[in-house]
Amino acid sequence: MIVKKVQTKKGGALKSKALHVRDLCDYIAGPNAGDADEKVEHEGAANMLNVDHAGQVDEMADLAETARRSPQPVQHWIISWRQGEQPTAAQADEAVRIFLDEMGLAEHQCVFALHRNTDNYHLHLAVNRVHPDTERVVTVNGGFDIEVAHRAIARIETAQGWQREERGRYQVLDGGQVQRARTNAPVDRQPTARARDLENKTGEKSAERIVIERGAEVLRRARDWGELHSLLAERGMRFERKGSGAVLWVGDVAIKASTAGRDCSMSALEKRLGDFTSPRGNALARPLAPEPVEPAAAAWKAYVAEREATHSDRTKQREMLRVQQRDRWADLVARHREERGSLSHDWRGKRWQLNGLRSMLAARQAQEKIELKERHQAERGAWRERFPQTPPFEDWLRQRRDPELADQWRFRDRTPARIVGDREDTARPRDIRAFTAEARGWEVLYRRTDERGGGPSFTDRGREIQIHDLRPESVLAALQLSAQKWGTIQVFGSDEYKRLCLDLAAEHGFRIVNPELQNAIAAAREERLRPTPERRFEGTRVRADSVPERSPVRSPLEAYERHLGEVRRQDPGARRDSSRVDALIAVRLRVAGHSREEVERAIRDGAAKQRPVESRNWDEYARRATSHAFGVSGERTFRELAKARDVLLALEDRPRSREPSLDIPRPRGPALGR
Repeated sequence: MIVKKVQTKKGGALKSKALHVRDLCDYIAGPNAGDADEKVEHEGAANMLNVDHAGQVDEMADLAETARRSPQPVQHWIISWRQGEQPTAAQADEAVRIFLDEMGLAEHQCVFALHRNTDNYHLHLAVNRVHPDTERVVTVNGGFDIEVAHRAIARIETAQGWQREERGRYQVLDGGQVQRARTNAPVDRQPTARARDLENKTGEKSAERIVIERGAEVLRRARDWGELHSLLAERGMRFERKGSGAVLWVGDVAIKASTAGRDCSMSALEKRLGDFTSPRGNALARPLAPEPVEPAAAAWKAYVAEREATHSDRTKQREMLRVQQRDRWADLVARHREERGSLSHDWRGKRWQLNGLRSMLAARQAQEKIELKERHQAERGAWRERFPQTPPFEDWLRQRRDPELADQWRFRDRTPARIVGDREDTARPRDIRAFTAEARGWEVLYRRTDERGGGPSFTDRGREIQIHDLRPESVLAALQLSAQKWGTIQVFGSDEYKRLCLDLAAEHGFRIVNPELQNAIAAAREERLRPTPERRFEGTRVRADSVPERSPVRSPLEAYERHLGEVRRQDPGARRDSSRVDALIAVRLRVAGHSREEVERAIRDGAAKQRPVESRNWDEYARRATSHAFGVSGERTFRELAKARDVLLALEDRPRSREPSLDIPRPRGPALGR
């Protein structure tokens, strides 16, 4: 689960408290919130005297107006579940109660609704921080309320059995205490949430990320101000003083120098380099070309080219339209001035006639101005329809290329895969058979020799190696380089990446020293020495000798029941939500060779039979679970389960298929375009 606080827009006029409450509550659970796409699955309210929506909105707005010193005391929070997880109405109510209780707002007003208009169920909450009795505004955790919100998410995941995020901030211990999750991975600076949202929208590296990845190293290694300015200019940046601090310019975007690190602020640099000196001469920064966040992103270059062409055409046509409208308006104003001037002669004794003419002339001119404004507005609307903005990268992939590529971009692995050594070792080119090395500044980029024009597979950054391509050949080459440099190494990244490193370490003898991986490495090496038909997936162990002999399944419903019984038998003490189990069973049925229609029918009939008390739209429920199983979000589980396909077929007493294995290796993320 993830949580997000929706910030109020800083630009433009600030809404009144009453208007903000009304717009927010109507969007969440208003009468028109679920018209076209039926997005509202469940709605409710807490600590309200009124029972109807309009009365609750007025009640919350009246209480919010009492907070004279707070511009917007009503906050908008969003809690989202993973794809394949489908909470019930009772679970949504419980999640709201846990969230408010953890935030210290258990007695405060709240309007909420569970939406399902996207692939992920998500809960919208409008929370009033004004206490209904004391009328005092509560500031949660001194303003750092996002930390408390993450603690609440950990409690909800534990209470309801949802899958924890790989990089979740908090975890719940056996005794019920919530503590911050500990990790041995080095903590890297990350761009702000706003910059990451922009990267996710455009697929392009933000200026903040460029400063963190390139500017920080220059600021730390420069020996004087002259060297600092020249090195930054080579990387397309420039350093300027601003007030008592400093900014780094990346193109036409200014980023605070401290974004690169605390040791990169103006005060820290002056302590190390002396008083600031401006660059000598014309130290112009070279222009920076757009760079993708994910080097292997499919069709990203085509997207950027189309976006730039569209922007150029839109700008050109907009300027032409502005000139035409400006000239047309100037002509109208000049003609109106002449018409008014034509009345400037002797009207003695005819004042009433002059007043009448002036009134009629003003009315006609006002009408002409209104008509011209409406014409201009219609022309601007036609211009927007004719030259629409380039859609976000994911939508562009879905509309112009392949929906599967869009799903791969959306569900790409955002956990950086890295190998870290035990000491600093300057990066230099090293030949690793199928890869070519390219030194670029203080980094060395390794590319596959058989893929011309592709992005780097991994990058040597001195103390660590960052892996961009998670295909086994690339990871193996990176591990070979790491073993040559350091001998002992640590690996950090997603569970899938760590699992691949474990297999390669067991096969090639790499010395991975992560404490939490030692048992798994020993088990993997033992398994290679004494192979058994055993596989582990989703916390469940499947053994061929554990599957009892049964008659062949006669229907998808019977297949569902067998897989459900096997999952429960293999993990008797696991606490998992029923929708998570159904999503797993849908993937198991897919691996076993059932068609999409059969899987959907099995989930619909089986889940409704097992849980008749749940009030659900079982057709929609089964469709979502099946979409997860056959989509990119379920691909990782599918690949893991495909290794035990024969075991799943034996569970249904079906013969082994003669067709090729379903375990088809695929590139990581959106790498199909490489």
